[in-house]
Amino acid sequence: MTQLSMEELIERYLLLESFDVTEELLDLCGATLDARALPLLRKRLQEEERQAAGLETRGYIRMREKSEQLAASLKPLIAELEGKTDVATS
Repeated sequence: MTQLSMEELIERYLLLESFDVTEELLDLCGATLDARALPLLRKRLQEEERQAAGLETRGYIRMREKSEQLAASLKPLIAELEGKTDVATS
């Protein structure tokens, strides 16, 4: 996978996310995503991973794929934000 910029990671994630979560992120961080969003993003990752497993068992293939895409977009975004947090606190 190619190295994506922070803006590309955010865009990829937000394209897959529901509007209510996007609205909550904007309330938390304004027009940018930063370390303040990490708890919510980690929670969403856990929810999506759990949901994907349940959807697969029930045979909802397309919905499972969307959950997996969302989880896959969250992982590098979280890692990038965690990296910026580590740098900021060092």
